[in-house]
Amino acid sequence: MQALGIKQHGTLSQPELQATDRAKGTRFQRLAAATIACASMLGLAGCRQDMHNQPKFYPQRGTSFYADGRSVRPQVQGTIARGQEDAGSYFRTGMVNGAEGDGLPVPLTAELIERGQERYNVYCTACHSRTGNGRGMIVMRGFMPAGNFHTERLRSAPLGHFFNVISNGYGAMPDYSGQIEPADRWAIAAYVRALQLSQHATTADAGGAKIEKMEDVEAHEGFAAGFIKDWDLPATAGQIKGSAPAAAPLPAPMPAPAAEAAKPAQVSEANPKTAPLASALPAGAKPTVATAAAAKTEASASAPSAAAPHAAAGDVANGQKLYMANCSVCHQPNRAGMAPMIPSLVGIVARVGAAHIHAQVANGAQTGPVKMPAFPQLTTANVDDIIAFLAASK
Repeated sequence: MQALGIKQHGTLSQPELQATDRAKGTRFQRLAAATIACASMLGLAGCRQDMHNQPKFYPQRGTSFYADGRSVRPQVQGTIARGQEDAGSYFRTGMVNGAEGDGLPVPLTAELIERGQERYNVYCTACHSRTGNGRGMIVMRGFMPAGNFHTERLRSAPLGHFFNVISNGYGAMPDYSGQIEPADRWAIAAYVRALQLSQHATTADAGGAKIEKMEDVEAHEGFAAGFIKDWDLPATAGQIKGSAPAAAPLPAPMPAPAAEAAKPAQVSEANPKTAPLASALPAGAKPTVATAAAAKTEASASAPSAAAPHAAAGDVANGQKLYMANCSVCHQPNRAGMAPMIPSLVGIVARVGAAHIHAQVANGAQTGPVKMPAFPQLTTANVDDIIAFLAASK
């Protein structure tokens, strides 16, 4: 090796090896410390207080930024908050001088009816059904019967009534003000009117076109007799498990003993408009002439019951019709109510007396979980008839 000019070093001693390792460790430690220091500097650079100490105004505090010293600035002229625009207008309330109006505050167009139909199918059909007869799928599954738009009461109701009910709710129906904006509520109200007209249209309404009865269509289309008929509610309709008793058939009308003279006009099948808000009874609960005659014969042959003093003050059959038209939507056809929101009327006359019922109907009830509206359209004689029906019902 020496001949080749290569100098051969001897093997490193143990102390030299240790010194070399120490030098390598020191260099690694320095490199690691420098890396940590750089990372710390970058991290500390992002920990400024700008996000904490923001240049902002606190409510109701002064500031030197504006010359007048106020941090809260006056609104730009013409600015309105959401929901404040024309808060008391007919468009947003459906009310005129505290009463439900009967006008449409938007232009009546085919597009409006189509929009109303679309919104109605989304929000209303579950209870009222697509035909508006109050026999929606939720009702068929056991919920309380919904309003039938084809009754005389709702056919004669002003247009603002439907807007008001959608906005504020009615009886067991909640309000939909949060889901349906005012323009769409009017569209639905207009479509409800179209639904009502579809069931009672005349030749003049159809522009001279021929109007066929459904029974005639049923015949010449080859359907079996009775194929087209009113929908019947199932036995489960109007029940709430655990809170209301099972629905029972409506009681047969009891006769009104004593004189029939000096009584107000009664609701009859021949003239259903002789009392306010009259409507037909559901299928299977309609009193007939034969039923009334049989009841009168039975009453004359038997002694009056304990409820006779109440029944004598009104007509039970007429009271049943009025109850079904005005009260059953909340208190249910079987008078069981909807506990705990709406009280049962079973035995109510014996519990509170006729005078209390008169006061509640005339003034409404503003206490309790559900506020009952007043019924100024019902006369004293009408309320007497309803009381007679409630007293006679078992």
